[in-house]
Amino acid sequence: MADSMVFSHCFKGSEVTYRNIFKKTSSHKMSSLRRCSRHLLSSRDRLVHLPSNMIYSRLQDAYVRRSVWDKLSTSVSASFSHRKLSFSGFRSGDSKRFQLHAVVDIATAVDVINDLGMDTLTFLVVTVIIVPAFRTLKASPILGFFFAGVVLNQFGLIRNLTDVKILSEWGILFLLFEMGLELSLARLKALAKFAFGIGLPQVLLSTLAFTAFELPPNEALGTKILEFLFHSRSDLVNIRSVDEAIVIGAALSLSSSAFVLQLLAEKGELPTRFGSATLGILLLQDIAVVPLLVVLPVLESQNIGEASIWPMLVKESLKALGGLGLLSLGGKFFLRRVFEVVAETRSSEAFIALCLLTVAGTSLVTQKLGFSDTLGAFLAGAILAETNYRTQIEADIRPFRGLLLGLFFVTTGTSIDTQLLAREWPNVLTLLGGLIAIKTMIITVVGPRVGLSLKESIRIGFLLSQGGEFAFVVFSLANRLGVLPLELNKLLIIVVVLSMALTPLLNELGRQAADFVAEKFETGTKAVERPNYDVSEPVVILGFGQMGQVLANLLSAPLASGADGEASGWPYVAFDLNPAVVERAKKNGFPVLYGDGSRPTVLQSAGISSPKAVLVMYPEKNKAIEAVKSVRLTFPSVPIYARAQDLKHLLDLKKSGANDAIIENAELIVYL
Repeated sequence: MADSMVFSHCFKGSEVTYRNIFKKTSSHKMSSLRRCSRHLLSSRDRLVHLPSNMIYSRLQDAYVRRSVWDKLSTSVSASFSHRKLSFSGFRSGDSKRFQLHAVVDIATAVDVINDLGMDTLTFLVVTVIIVPAFRTLKASPILGFFFAGVVLNQFGLIRNLTDVKILSEWGILFLLFEMGLELSLARLKALAKFAFGIGLPQVLLSTLAFTAFELPPNEALGTKILEFLFHSRSDLVNIRSVDEAIVIGAALSLSSSAFVLQLLAEKGELPTRFGSATLGILLLQDIAVVPLLVVLPVLESQNIGEASIWPMLVKESLKALGGLGLLSLGGKFFLRRVFEVVAETRSSEAFIALCLLTVAGTSLVTQKLGFSDTLGAFLAGAILAETNYRTQIEADIRPFRGLLLGLFFVTTGTSIDTQLLAREWPNVLTLLGGLIAIKTMIITVVGPRVGLSLKESIRIGFLLSQGGEFAFVVFSLANRLGVLPLELNKLLIIVVVLSMALTPLLNELGRQAADFVAEKFETGTKAVERPNYDVSEPVVILGFGQMGQVLANLLSAPLASGADGEASGWPYVAFDLNPAVVERAKKNGFPVLYGDGSRPTVLQSAGISSPKAVLVMYPEKNKAIEAVKSVRLTFPSVPIYARAQDLKHLLDLKKSGANDAIIENAELIVYL
């Protein structure tokens, strides 16, 4: 664009059209100009050539003063002296033809913008079609995005794939930011038994198994097996160093959170022990992402063909501990204070802007420190995971994350080489079978050692045997840094995509295999799993002022749940948009979150799938009415009780969908 700006500045205020120039230019000179157009480089050092029949239409509407020619020659000479431009066919008397062709660069820049706009429009159309269609089929939209990427690439419907891929990398940043938000200490403590008891051995053993398959360098065991079975090429899965093999093995050891959590939520199994163990393993896999984000840039900067990265990795790890430690410490105090100030303004626009700024800013800082930008996004999420704003932040970034991550999966789909799949399908199926078998066996063996039954272990093994979204992040980054051979990169992407597509089938196979094994080998009565309603079915209180606190105390009383004196009452979660109220309530031991609890995305971020009842305690009339409307739209059958200021407000609330409303200062009745 810098090159184009030189030309556009020179052409300002023009009066004479190029039509006159074309009329005075001989056909011989015009054909020379067309030949020269093949050698003009744009600002990105790419060869630019507009078809000759487009040159006339591009230039006919451009206006330029005759006096601009001298100015243009000087600008070009001064601006491009460092660029090694090639103008074959130019003579000293051909400067006008070169000056004339300069407008082609401007037109090309406009084309780039227009192409990106058309690609964005294409992606939005794809999203509108794919998401509802796959939701109706009860399948993950991720599969739809992959399929759309393959189709769009085959028919050439993406005009500017390079720039679209750059834009889609924002989806990776938001994914890593959200992963960081999930890593709260409270959640880690609750799931520590499964995270470190099953998740850690699974990641380590899977990494070792997949790494061994790719060793020794240039003479991989996996290549020899594939050669023996299918007479495959000798260089199919060969890598250049042990370090590369470890990175690939670690990437394949991770599973798909998006697919697995969606299946567990649909089956209502998140609150069970089976669901908790699965969540614990996925949580540990999120933590395992951090070393990979540190290792990949080191691989790129090291001559991996000749030496190991370990000396440099030790140095970079110490640098990471220092630099990222200071960044975390500064972020813990500075970033939290900034969020407090913005939250006090009650401006949703400013809050969303701050979320986006946090993701972009921390990514830039870690990039300047020599690490990947994705590490910065993950770190920012981890810093904010312990704040009162986590739930609202997660809800606000979800639309951006969903769209941009969808774009990332579409561009990943364009990387699926159908010709490679058709040519190497026996090898692809073998690698796919090996991936599923190894991960299933490891979890099945480790699970019973931490208290899971054999049946639960088998089910979890099958459910987590696919590759994960983060594998695409690693392969994309590795491809950009030149760490992996291109064909191997494409082969691994195909294997991971197919494994993710098989997740629902693997879940069903795991269920059947677990039932068969339990029938044959497990004896004794089966323990009945009791759902934990603290996770998914609490009473929700919107607004934690004086009336909200009164209700919270009533719900906490043992009689609220209709049980004996040893019960702790009915579980509830409260939401408020006043940071001071949330902070004060937290100190007093109330389970209060910052956020607009009437929004379904906020409730989903808090882990609430189906509230037992919703109590709207907002003092503002309009806000209470809007909250009732929003909750009723999301949960048609959930009881809603609201606080009314007067009789008219009470009628408005009931008209909006409240089951009942109580006028303030009247007798307090709670319906549960």
